[in-house]
Amino acid sequence: MLTISLAGECTEDDINELEKLVLSESKNNIPDFDSDPWTDAVLVTPRNAVREAWNKAALRKHCKRTGHILYEVPAEDRAGNPPRQCDLWEREAISKSKQDKTGRLAHRVEIAIGMKAMVTFNTATEADLANGSRGTIEEIKLDPREPSTSSGEQDGHVRLKYPPAMILFKPIQKTAAKFPGVAEGLIPIFPTEVSFRVKHHITQTTTIKRRQFALVVAYAFTDHKAQGQTLESAIIDIGPTKRFPVDPFAAYVALSRGRGRDSIRLLRSFDPGIFTRHPSEHLRAEDECLSQLANFTKFKFQAGYYDFK
Repeated sequence: MLTISLAGECTEDDINELEKLVLSESKNNIPDFDSDPWTDAVLVTPRNAVREAWNKAALRKHCKRTGHILYEVPAEDRAGNPPRQCDLWEREAISKSKQDKTGRLAHRVEIAIGMKAMVTFNTATEADLANGSRGTIEEIKLDPREPSTSSGEQDGHVRLKYPPAMILFKPIQKTAAKFPGVAEGLIPIFPTEVSFRVKHHITQTTTIKRRQFALVVAYAFTDHKAQGQTLESAIIDIGPTKRFPVDPFAAYVALSRGRGRDSIRLLRSFDPGIFTRHPSEHLRAEDECLSQLANFTKFKFQAGYYDFK
């Protein structure tokens, strides 16, 4: 069905089968999200705001369920050369900078032991740990400069002053790399360092050096980030909004992330037209032209027009 959906050739029966996957109490198809394999089900959505909200809620659910501490990790920023603490004006300029202007390292990230995470930099290519690698945080080693966190630990929520010294990461894909003093299958991750520039006092520019972990919570992905990944259990959002129409290509990518219909559910209702209308008249005409050319070539070959001797 996925193949014909790209050509807009789904039938009414195909649409009915898809509608059975829409989460609904009346359809009695809501899985137990407190039991495997749905405990850590991943959401695939075209909307960044939905991804962020889902990840935030999923991480807090994980911490509540497991009792693990949620750590807020600030970026460590230094200005100038030699590095010094940023002054008030520089901190203000940094706070107004979007992530794509800060070397793609976030101002603040959230982590917890057992959390599903995704690496956003080519952190350790020798260990096959690259941008998009998914896995689990197994251990967090705090920076030796970190003040006591005992009060926050009682609440289950700690706001750190510095990025941790190291995180032990267990990738989904097994790694053959081994590190001294580290258990097999684990990869040590350290804060990534980048430099960027900020403007303040109208004309003054300062170079900022940032240390931060290049990873994000990974209980939800946008559809383009989900490309090439196979998810054990997934909730798919292909519902339309006025601002974010969903095209057949995005729907195909999202639906093909699971291992079959038993491993996916649809978050909400969808527009059947994305599966019954061809996404592009120009593409449809080109497909038809290529099909005719292939049939004509096959006919000529079978008729002996081509002699390869």
